[in-house]
Amino acid sequence: MSNYRAGDVIRMTREYVGISREELSDGICSPQTLYRLEYGKTRVKKDLYARLMAKMERVPEKNYAVCIGKNMELLDERELLEKAMREYDFEKADKILEELKEKADDNLITRQYVLKAEALLDYYCKRSDGEETIKKLEEAIRVTLPEYEKCLQKKFPFTEQEIMNLMSLANAYFHMEKYEKAISIYQKLLECLNMEYIFGEYVDYMQRLIMRNLSLAYLETKRYEEAMELNDKCLKLAKEKNDGRDYHVLLSDKAAIILSQIKNGERGVSDRELAKKYLRQSYFLAAAKGGEKPAEIYRKAYVKEFEGFNKNL
Repeated sequence: MSNYRAGDVIRMTREYVGISREELSDGICSPQTLYRLEYGKTRVKKDLYARLMAKMERVPEKNYAVCIGKNMELLDERELLEKAMREYDFEKADKILEELKEKADDNLITRQYVLKAEALLDYYCKRSDGEETIKKLEEAIRVTLPEYEKCLQKKFPFTEQEIMNLMSLANAYFHMEKYEKAISIYQKLLECLNMEYIFGEYVDYMQRLIMRNLSLAYLETKRYEEAMELNDKCLKLAKEKNDGRDYHVLLSDKAAIILSQIKNGERGVSDRELAKKYLRQSYFLAAAKGGEKPAEIYRKAYVKEFEGFNKNL
């Protein structure tokens, strides 16, 4: 899970709402105390944080707990659910989600998480189309962000879950081939993460995930240089953080960018060998990690582009 600088969250939310320190602190604390809280000069106590955030009509949970249930027993299910979805095993993910829903409490954040997961699985399991998925994702987002569109236009301290929900919405626009809408959301989310009010290993992972999706959107809009630049940055960051979760995906993306550049005349035909190498690496890395479905996707992509494929080479 991610960590938050509570003072930054209070200050950024107050600035977004458009009220002064005097207005926010009235009846809660002194303006001087609020100033010290916002700039990290005084530790933010839980009850004070909750009162300030409630006055600004924001979710009051200081740690933004995501799907923890009554005894934190849902964390394992959440991890298994997300792993199954990363591996395209949507039938397994469907079953895990049902188990998670049976154990879930009535926490607002948990409800939002479940709504998003249901929307995505309904789409992947072909129970709903793209337009319906967008409506369902917006419903999940509005649980904590009733006017999320306005939030995207300004500097706003989204929570970890809100960032992931908005990224899912951008992904839905991407699959509907509404690339400019997707690009706009991806770019705003990266700006948000660069404000550093939220930090931790999972934030680094989210940042790479958004950058990767933005790279693909650039690829679809023939902005090849920008797509490759982001892809290289993602690979570099994954190496630096020693996080190989999606390394095979990034190598497959790199192959796709190279092949598109060749077809568009921006690279020579000889670079097909480079694309071939990256696609083979994608297959072997996925297979080594037990990702049979993504490995098979890479194998089919290789066969389609380069014909034969020997798994032993």
